[in-house]
Amino acid sequence: MMPFVAPRAMALAVWLAMVPPMAPDAGDVTGIQILPAPERTELLIQVQGEVETRDFTMEGPHRLVVDILGARFAMEGSQFPAVERGGIRVVRASQYSDDVVRVVLELDEPVGHSLITGDGFVRVTLDTRTGSFEPWSVEGAADQARTRPDAGRERASAQAAAVDGNDRALADVAAPAPRQRPAGWSGVQADEFASPISVSFTDTPMRDVLFTFSELSGRSIVPGAGVTGNVSADIRDQPWDVALQTILESHGLAAREYDSGIIRVDRLQDLSERAEVEQLVTRAFRVNYGGVEDYRPSVESLLSQRGRVSVSTSTNSLVVTDVPGVLEAVAELLDGLDLQTPEVSISAKIIFVNRTDLAEFGVIYDLKDTQGNQLNVLLPGGQDLDGDGNIDIPLPTSDEPVVGLRGSSIAALGNARDRVTQPSLQLLTSLVMGRMTLLTFVEALESVQLSDIQAAPQVTVLDNRPARIQVGERTPVLGAQQAEQDQLFIGAPQVEFVETGIILEVTPTVTAGDMIFMDLRAERSGVEEGVGQLGFRFNTQEAQTQVLVDDGETVVIGGLTVTELVEGRSGIPVLMNLPYLGRLFSFTSESRTQQDLIILVTPQITRR
Repeated sequence: MMPFVAPRAMALAVWLAMVPPMAPDAGDVTGIQILPAPERTELLIQVQGEVETRDFTMEGPHRLVVDILGARFAMEGSQFPAVERGGIRVVRASQYSDDVVRVVLELDEPVGHSLITGDGFVRVTLDTRTGSFEPWSVEGAADQARTRPDAGRERASAQAAAVDGNDRALADVAAPAPRQRPAGWSGVQADEFASPISVSFTDTPMRDVLFTFSELSGRSIVPGAGVTGNVSADIRDQPWDVALQTILESHGLAAREYDSGIIRVDRLQDLSERAEVEQLVTRAFRVNYGGVEDYRPSVESLLSQRGRVSVSTSTNSLVVTDVPGVLEAVAELLDGLDLQTPEVSISAKIIFVNRTDLAEFGVIYDLKDTQGNQLNVLLPGGQDLDGDGNIDIPLPTSDEPVVGLRGSSIAALGNARDRVTQPSLQLLTSLVMGRMTLLTFVEALESVQLSDIQAAPQVTVLDNRPARIQVGERTPVLGAQQAEQDQLFIGAPQVEFVETGIILEVTPTVTAGDMIFMDLRAERSGVEEGVGQLGFRFNTQEAQTQVLVDDGETVVIGGLTVTELVEGRSGIPVLMNLPYLGRLFSFTSESRTQQDLIILVTPQITRR
């Protein structure tokens, strides 16, 4: 059990253990200079006498903070935003506390640094490796402070040369990783300049612990009536706000900072009870980069039992009524959700090639007997009844055979049923042998049909939003009618519309490293008349997939080749199988159909 120590005395003891003693000869800060050096940048802070310093780095943006202990800021300006040289973008200097001057350097990127002090100067060396640049300086007392890019070049160079011999003894200081708030931290504004502290508590009353943190942070902390208990903790090299939150969470407590800067600490159950009677506040939150209805479910999940949210479509805002603590949580949530998202332009190309090669060849024979039988399938015929060489019976219609009942007669057909459709070559020969006439037809066809269809749809859509584009038709299709038990159809038939044409559906998501994840579907379809009562037939080429591609990269998401070969051969038995001569007694056809489908997609990120 540690002996009782007055709270104020204990806080002062901790503070003195954390802060180095102030130099008795500390003086005013009268100037700041930035000078180029080989593979580095030199920052000189002009002070009166010798001082002590402390430094640390921060992230978001990258910053180097130098505290000059026991000093006074004796310059007029404090913000110098247009430095932009030597890897330093902005310089800020101010009187941080009664005896501490803080100089903040906003950097282009985190770099190693070293710091030495001497009589009349504080020298900071940055390993920027930016090359040569024009010197910069600001100097003078409060009544004559001025900024000149070339002021004090000679004096600064002399001071830099005086301490250049110490460079080799200085070690590079790597920028530490940015600190993270503990999970569940809310209600207290983080102190970005909070220096690490080391403090121990052994069975110390909670109220004394809160008073100690009040002294360390310079904040006003008020404990609630239900805040009791003792604390035993050993904090080593942690920012005060992180250490305080961790101790409060371990004891079931929570903190809330008011607009006045006062931090109030209460038990969680007391906070819940106070929320039941706390005055409600109404606040409008404007949504800039989305629809209010998209964010409404997320906001409703944070509301208390008395809270409510409404939508203002005219201003694209969410109007929330609840206790102040909930409104702060809503504001923090919307800051993380309402972000400008990039657009993705998606170009697709659908190529469909249909090639059909057709070759047909046939020899057809028709043997007619002018005084007897005639089949008349290929050509109409007649009969010479009196033998004078003239046809006495009028020509009958085609396919009407003539049968002679007197004498011997013969009629024959070869390959009559297999003929070339719309032949490109036809030869007809006839051979008269007495009363017999032999007609020979030679038909040939060779054709090539090529169909090349290319479609290039393009659509632009926000990140993680679905998009759809269609160029085509909507074909009505009759559906089934309703029927009762007696099978009588009642009412009008159902009509459904089937969409055909070029259709592209895609949902892109921009990932880390500017890659794009796409869930997409591409279709090329058409409609033809069906057979019988089927109505229509739909020819469809479709690809549906998920791909991950680089920005601007073209990817083939679908490729299909279909080749169909159909061969047919018919003819006079036995004769069609003769070597070499078989083609004179047969009909042959060959059809080759080749279909190629290629679908390419190219996404590109567009940022505004």
